[in-house]
Amino acid sequence: MKKFYLLAAGLTLSLALGACTNHQSKTATSSTTSQSQRSSQSKKANQASASQTQTQTQAKASHPQATKATWNETKAKQLATFMTNWGASMNQSYDAYTPDKPGDFYGASIPNATYNGQMPLAIDSVDNQVKVAWAPNGNGPKDTYLLLACYSDTAHARYLGKHVYLFASYNNQPQVLVSQQNQGNERNSFVFKQTANQDLAKGFAQIFAGKNIPAKFAKSSANSSNKQGLVVSDEEALKLFYTVQTSAGGNAEFSQRLANDADSYLFTDISGQNVTFGMGKDVTRTFPTNTYQVLGSPSYLGSTVFQKIGPNKYLVYQVPTHFDLQFQEDASFAKQKSDQYMDHPQEVTVGTVDEQVLAQMKAKLTH
Repeated sequence: MKKFYLLAAGLTLSLALGACTNHQSKTATSSTTSQSQRSSQSKKANQASASQTQTQTQAKASHPQATKATWNETKAKQLATFMTNWGASMNQSYDAYTPDKPGDFYGASIPNATYNGQMPLAIDSVDNQVKVAWAPNGNGPKDTYLLLACYSDTAHARYLGKHVYLFASYNNQPQVLVSQQNQGNERNSFVFKQTANQDLAKGFAQIFAGKNIPAKFAKSSANSSNKQGLVVSDEEALKLFYTVQTSAGGNAEFSQRLANDADSYLFTDISGQNVTFGMGKDVTRTFPTNTYQVLGSPSYLGSTVFQKIGPNKYLVYQVPTHFDLQFQEDASFAKQKSDQYMDHPQEVTVGTVDEQVLAQMKAKLTH
């Protein structure tokens, strides 16, 4: 019996030790599993964080940071004044055009055609098409020509002498682009180049930087347009017409066109006539005494409206060669534009005239 009790006690102790060992083994296994799970979860979290960082980096790369606003209403008004007075200094007259009030430039809608896909903007060559957007407040993506304003003399200049200017910001740098393109090309590009006119480029840069209008263009220096002019002879009228139109043409070739292409030159005294020739709604202003017009035919030879104010000195008014529907339908616009060209005439001094061309012009003069 005693022997039986010893055997039973030994068996109980053995079972107890076995249970304890088994519990320790399970605890160790559970601890190892928990550590493994925590390690796996930490690894996944690190991978997720790295992936998120990579995604954010890719997103920033695919969406370049937008440029800061560089343009506002004050600067736009300053540019309008500057273009009026700079244009007068060039014997030219410019109007502003916007997407809502576009202009017609040899059949192209300006500025719309440059950014809506009709005629992609290109710089210097038809193949160098660039990114462009209409951005009147200067906001937009980097590496893009952000168009702030568009000005053209298309409503005033002779047919082959028109200009269109785009005032833009490119990576927060002011750009003045000009084109005289009058026909299409194989890429259907609208080709512009940087202006070579330093007064224009520097003036826009100064306004762009918030430093106001250059002093020389802040106010018109033109004489009053309401004074009576001097009487003008046929030869004086043709010499002035020659000076104005060859200056606009910019080369000797146009001088020969005045001689060879003309059907006639009509010279008339327009004193007292309506300054829009009756085409401006509700405009009542009239040309002062001894104001004249020389009108070339065909029309691309140009028109010159002027007064003589002294020996070889004249005031030239940038009266449009044609008046669009806005002149005829918008009284406020018609008054503003007609006052603009009548109050800002350009003083012109007659230069050297090709006597042979002048003789041929005289032969075609009518009244």
